[in-house]
Amino acid sequence: MTDRDVAEMAGFSRYKRKALLITGLGTFLATLDTSIVNVSLPTIAKELTTSVAMVGWVVLSYSITILSLLMVFGAISEKRGFQFSYKYGYIVFAIGSILCGLSYEIHMLIIARVVQGVGAAMMISVGAALVTRSFPENERGRGLSVIAMVVSTGLMLGPPLGGFIIALWGWRWIFFINVPFAILGVFFTVKYISDFPVADPGRIISIRGVSSLSIGLLSMLLALSLLSRRTTNYFMFIILLAVSVIMLGFFLYFEANPRTRLIGLDIFKNRVFSISGISMLMVFVTMSSVTVLMPFYLEKIKGLAPDQVGLYLMIIPASTMIMAPLAGYLSDKIQARFIATFGIIIMLAGIYRIRFLGADGAVLDIILVLFLIGLGMGIFTTPNNSGMMGSVAKKQLGSASGILATIRTLGITLGVGFAIAIFSFYQDGMLASGIDSTSAFIFGYQTVYNIILFVIAAAAVTSLLRGKMRGVGTRSGSE
Repeated sequence: MTDRDVAEMAGFSRYKRKALLITGLGTFLATLDTSIVNVSLPTIAKELTTSVAMVGWVVLSYSITILSLLMVFGAISEKRGFQFSYKYGYIVFAIGSILCGLSYEIHMLIIARVVQGVGAAMMISVGAALVTRSFPENERGRGLSVIAMVVSTGLMLGPPLGGFIIALWGWRWIFFINVPFAILGVFFTVKYISDFPVADPGRIISIRGVSSLSIGLLSMLLALSLLSRRTTNYFMFIILLAVSVIMLGFFLYFEANPRTRLIGLDIFKNRVFSISGISMLMVFVTMSSVTVLMPFYLEKIKGLAPDQVGLYLMIIPASTMIMAPLAGYLSDKIQARFIATFGIIIMLAGIYRIRFLGADGAVLDIILVLFLIGLGMGIFTTPNNSGMMGSVAKKQLGSASGILATIRTLGITLGVGFAIAIFSFYQDGMLASGIDSTSAFIFGYQTVYNIILFVIAAAAVTSLLRGKMRGVGTRSGSE
């Protein structure tokens, strides 16, 4: 690191606590709104007199909007600055929240959730970049660990907080309650980071790149949502998949041309960044396959009530939140690939054990499995994110942050679709052969994790082989 780099980082360090406040608040609001709405769906369906299938789009429209725009807003932040992304992200999120609360019929609510998702995408896409730019290199892991804790807290608090708000004031207030916090976010952004330097103000944003990427990802997500819902409309599934392949193909074509590129394919030539991203994708596929099937196992096989199921599922984000600070601290001292790989190995132990949870699975075994998976996630996430963000040039931080968030969300979406599709196929096959429902469920459930075991094992290999990067943990100051 040159003297100029040291001086620059010392200047940016004055923003670190302010950046952490702004990023943490935005991440918390966006994450909370991912989980808090789930508990309100039955109430919304009843009050707006709509079907379960239609009310599901209240959740789906929000997540699809976010994922299809993350990389776009990550790239835009490099031209317009982090303060632009947060100020207008908070504003759009607040407008969307107000519209959600005022919705008098289901289609209006779904459209309002799309607006809310646009604001959330603006904030989520640049969080890792702002923290990385604001913190000194030897504190980057600790800064990112706070964001990991915020994500876990938002996921944990969502269901119980949503139930509490609905009981007191009704479902509309799970949206209205966002508004004062969003206003506070705008105030903090204007007050604290309005003068934060813009990474690449001369950058040209390609409309063709934006359009092809967004349409490609949107089509892919709609196809995956049909798959996860066990659609019989295979024609629509094939059409959406074809549109996705064509538009993402156009995106790669535009990216190869310096005049029309949005992100630039050179970022993927970075071995540490690319292989870390592959590991991250497989880890989140694994994690989401657990969180989507475990509730069914606990309710249908173990006979637990929904509130008891919620307590069990809190074990994963709680153990993740506990380990994130320690993992972040260690990633500032030791090579991130070793810590991240150790986290994956712990997750692998959890997946190995989950394969043996049958109808007579003991409570302690269930708790241990969920604890191991959450513990592994907590150890993996921060070092991996720190390694990815530390491996790119400063002017690429916005794009890198958007890609990181996209990989995480895509992994969750792929994991849900994969787990449900494989589980349903094998369960239905066993039921058709005359096997009782409990045995059919266990067979389908265990088949999913027999496959997932290879996915998480592959993630451990790629994580370990990602290579060294600039950073800490060696005498030369490189990771």
